[in-house]
Amino acid sequence: MTRAGTTARGAAKRTEIIDAAIEVMARVGLAGLSMRLVASQAQMPLGALSYYFDDKSDLVAQAFQQLSDREIERVVRTANLLRPTMSAEQLADLVADMILDGFTSPPGAIVTRYELITEASRNERLRPMFEAWYRAMLPALSRLFRELGSRQPELDSRTVLAVMAGLEIDNLYRPLQPADKRRIRATLRHTFNALLALHDNS
Repeated sequence: MTRAGTTARGAAKRTEIIDAAIEVMARVGLAGLSMRLVASQAQMPLGALSYYFDDKSDLVAQAFQQLSDREIERVVRTANLLRPTMSAEQLADLVADMILDGFTSPPGAIVTRYELITEASRNERLRPMFEAWYRAMLPALSRLFRELGSRQPELDSRTVLAVMAGLEIDNLYRPLQPADKRRIRATLRHTFNALLALHDNS
């Protein structure tokens, strides 16, 4: 018997259910997640979830995988736009746009991603998905800084990634306000300006 989710229609439904789970986790947290809440959010019978997922842990793992895949796609798309001929402000603004987009695409995704990253500290099954995201971003940034003349491109890249994560975490607890968006952009501009100034003086 073909398991639901292996056909195109089944895969689309699986994605809908995972999106529903992401919204539920953003609202009630991983601890509050239940198959019943997900079924209600997805507007489908509770029993039907078993055709797509073995249990809650399977749903959580697949939700993290879907979030990771989407995030990697966003990261790679942004990384491919970064050019060594750009100014520090232009580089920072592209990264800022990616961060700001992550707060709304889709709603609740960024809160759920950090919820699942925390869970990865306890669940080894989730760790490779976070590591895949990091591996996608680090080489792209390292290449950029290498082309900019950095003597420590990987260290520069890790600095930018740490600032990005800090900006996301600092703004998780409430909806972004215009002042928050300006602060995110200003912080990244300061970071890139400082790093590029180090290269110019080396």
